[in-house]
Amino acid sequence: MAISKHALAASLCLALAAAVALGCATSGQSKAIAPTELPGLAGKWTGTVVLPSGRSVPGTFELAPTGNYSTQAGGFSAAGKAQIKDGNLALTSTATSGGVATGQRTSIASLYERPDGMLLLRGNGHSDAGPFSFEVTRKK
Repeated sequence: MAISKHALAASLCLALAAAVALGCATSGQSKAIAPTELPGLAGKWTGTVVLPSGRSVPGTFELAPTGNYSTQAGGFSAAGKAQIKDGNLALTSTATSGGVATGQRTSIASLYERPDGMLLLRGNGHSDAGPFSFEVTRKK
């Protein structure tokens, strides 16, 4: 039995719509961060980091109310300063260790509130070794 191009296209559209809907349901709505909200984001966040190599590893992100942060993923660790920029969390490292390249890393993270009440920071960044991404959560 042959499947028509129209039926195939409709099936692909439905699959894409379902994937987008599921992605939104698990991420929640993006929320702009006001500069006064930085202290409220303080605490320990846990999740995953996708390294420049493409390998995904568990990671932690600890943010102080002052904006100082530390992060660890695999054999890599960094410390730096976070600030609110254009409604997102801008992270600039001041010290790094481990990994292929230990130069300065910068990244931008967006804040989401999931339907289950968890807060999610999803970000992308760049290092001397290449691009990386991360997704960490914390209870509200």
